[in-house]
Amino acid sequence: MADGDATDAGTADCGPHVRPLLGAYVLGALAPEEDLRVVDHLAGCDPCGAAYLEVAEVPSLLALFDEDDLL
Repeated sequence: MADGDATDAGTADCGPHVRPLLGAYVLGALAPEEDLRVVDHLAGCDPCGAAYLEVAEVPSLLALFDEDDLL
């Protein structure tokens, strides 16, 4: 979805969506309060849950590379 789409702003049911935070979330790079916000949101938002599933494997895939591969 493009930035600014109404669905990115959230709904009365699940509040603001957390898609912009998912990359940092799967890499363990969020502050504890942001991490909790994502966890709480994912528990009740199917669209964000689906987006999470799309990026959940990234840390495992990145682990296949060594430093030389990334330079």
